[in-house]
Amino acid sequence: MKIQSIAVLSISVLATLLIQGCAAPQSPPVFPNPQAASPAGGTFVNIDNLRNVAVGLNKDQLYDLIGPPQFHEWFIGNHVWNYLFDFRRGNEVVSCQYQVQFDRHMKVSGTYWRDPSCADLLKAAPAQATVVEDMSKPVPLDQFSVQSEALFPFGKSSLASMLPKGRAELDAVVGKIRARDGVTRIDVVGHTDRIGSDAVNRPLSIARADTVREYLAAHGLDAQLIHAEGVGSSQPVTHCPGGESAAVIACLQPDRRVEITVYGQRPASGS
Repeated sequence: MKIQSIAVLSISVLATLLIQGCAAPQSPPVFPNPQAASPAGGTFVNIDNLRNVAVGLNKDQLYDLIGPPQFHEWFIGNHVWNYLFDFRRGNEVVSCQYQVQFDRHMKVSGTYWRDPSCADLLKAAPAQATVVEDMSKPVPLDQFSVQSEALFPFGKSSLASMLPKGRAELDAVVGKIRARDGVTRIDVVGHTDRIGSDAVNRPLSIARADTVREYLAAHGLDAQLIHAEGVGSSQPVTHCPGGESAAVIACLQPDRRVEITVYGQRPASGS
C-alpha cells in the first residue's frame, strides 16, 4: 500500500513539474512541435481579431478574440498559450506558430511568432487610391481647329470678309455641336503665329474669335454658352526655324488658327 501511495505521489509531482515547465514563459520563447496542435494542421484565424491582441488583455479577452490554445495548455495557472494559425497568401496556405505569454496576474505580457516573417501577414494591404470622377464638372467633349487662312484673308477678321471655305468648315462644326446632348460651354480661342508684334497679333486673334462666336450664334448655337478670347502667338503648336521666309511662314501655318472646344456632361456608362 505504501509503495502504491509513493508511486501515485511521484506521478503527481512529475506531472506538476511537467505542467509548470510547460506553463512558464521562456525568453527566447520555446515553441512546441507543430504536429501536436489540436486540431491538427491548425486553424484559420480572424486576422482583424488577431490584430487586436495586445499586452494587458486577460485570458477571457484573449479567448474571445482568437479562441483557446491549441497545444493542450487549457488549464488553470498556465502562463503560455500556443497556437498554429493558417493564412492564405495568394494561392498558397501558410502555417505560422504563435505564442502568447502571461504575467503573474494572467495578463498578456508578450506575443511571439516562431517565424518573425509571419507578422507581415497581419499588415493591412496598402489602400488603393480611388479616383472618383466628378460628374458635375464639365469635361471637354469635342475640339475643332480651323485654319485662319480658311477663315479670313490676310489681316482680316470681319464676318463680311469670312471666306467660303471657312464658312463651310464652321457649318460642319455647328452640325456636330448641335448633335451633342448636354453641352454647357463652348470656348472659341483665336491664335496667330509669332511673326509680327503682340500689339498687332493679340487684337487680331481676339477679333477673329469674336467673329467666329458671332457666326456660331447666328447658326443656331446658344450665344450665352459661347465664350471668345484671343491669345495672340502665346500658344504655338509648331517648332519652326527662325526668320520670316516663305518656308518659315508656311511652317507656321498650324499656329494661325481658331480653336473651338465644347464642354458638357459626359454620358453615364451604359446610357
